[in-house]
Amino acid sequence: MSTVAGLSVRRRLLRNFSLLFIGTVTVLSLFYLWASWNNRDAEADDELEEVASVVVGRAERGPDGRVRLRFGQRRHERLADVAGLQVFVYDPANKETLIEQPSGMRAALPLSPEIAWKWAFLVIDRSGAPGQPRLQLLLATVQTPAGPLRVAVGRDEPQDTLQPKWIAYTVMSEVLPVIGPILLLAIGIALYTLTNALAPVAKAAEEANRITVDTMGKRLDTAVPAEIRPLVDAFNRALDRLDAGFAEQRRFTANAAHELRTPLALLRARLDGMADTESADAIRRDLGRMTRLIEQLLAVSRLDSHMPMTKVDVDLVDVAGDIVARMAPLAVAEDKQVSLTAPDHPVRIYGNADALGAAVRNLIENALRFTPSGSAVEVVVADGPHLQVHDAGPGIPDEDRPHLFERFWRGRNRQGGAGLGLAIVAEVVAQHGGRISVNRSPMGGAMFDVTFGPQPPQQAAAA
Repeated sequence: MSTVAGLSVRRRLLRNFSLLFIGTVTVLSLFYLWASWNNRDAEADDELEEVASVVVGRAERGPDGRVRLRFGQRRHERLADVAGLQVFVYDPANKETLIEQPSGMRAALPLSPEIAWKWAFLVIDRSGAPGQPRLQLLLATVQTPAGPLRVAVGRDEPQDTLQPKWIAYTVMSEVLPVIGPILLLAIGIALYTLTNALAPVAKAAEEANRITVDTMGKRLDTAVPAEIRPLVDAFNRALDRLDAGFAEQRRFTANAAHELRTPLALLRARLDGMADTESADAIRRDLGRMTRLIEQLLAVSRLDSHMPMTKVDVDLVDVAGDIVARMAPLAVAEDKQVSLTAPDHPVRIYGNADALGAAVRNLIENALRFTPSGSAVEVVVADGPHLQVHDAGPGIPDEDRPHLFERFWRGRNRQGGAGLGLAIVAEVVAQHGGRISVNRSPMGGAMFDVTFGPQPPQQAAAA
């Protein structure tokens, strides 16, 4: 079972086709060898018949009643040169042997009365001659101008028939030159057919690999062959169930966050009416973290809903400046600073100001969390549009960077937070066609570098 599961469909089909082709070639080769063997015997019989016709074709009966075969010495020598050829001509009228080549051939012939000297082809064994080839023999009574003559023409049976050498020679010289190109063409056609037949499977696999949590609602194309349509439909139904589960999860998160906002607001109001004590301050800090977590959960819920985001021309300098102004008092309370470095002219971006502001705020909050007291966080806005946030913290280890923008992921050195802030930043940047990376800052800590994609032409013109 494991062997079959480990083979691809392409390899299994190719293996089966190859076995079929090899079997076909084997059958055709055997058939060809059988036909060649039969044809070889037929050719030998034809050759014997031709020799018999030549020998008796010029038979003449002389005045003395004896039959003479009139063919020259040259023809006689040519007959003698044929390897293994034996000729016997007998005149039954005079009971006279006209030709006996080689001498003693008469003794090997079946001349018993029960043998009818008609056209007959025989294969006989030489008695007393073990190991010698058998004799292929033609027996015939031929009507000639000199009267009927009995003719026996024989030759040694070929010893290589159906022997390994003859089979190998026949296959190499006659079978492969014909069947070989056909076999190669068939294999090529099979490979081409398999590639085209499996192309929809490869395409569906490629589409499936592109489906992520960020492409919810995307389904596999159902314009596929009927053989794989059930698999594609089943996969799409599984995605439907997953989407429904994620949607239910998002609704629960959003509803829970909304329900928590009211009691948290009431709790904050009661705390504001209490005296400033160390306990009250600690509760206020915890309440602030809870409120921030609720806001992040709501932000994640909105981003996951894939609702169309309203986008207009936005000045990235204004967005960053507004967030820096809001975060400055919080930084000062922790003996830290937040500064903004930006050009004097607007840096336009086609986007959503609220979403961009949330991204900048999460980046600053993350930087403040790790920047030590007495240091600063620097926000840099440049043309591009381009945004950077520098801190003077310990930096981010290389092994943590691939997981940095995953939801709820917190590294070994993470302080506070729920692991949602940077995930929200990455989602906002992606929805604005940008990319975010993290590197070492000249200030010694981390530098989050956000580069937005090219802006629409009309927006660039407006800038």
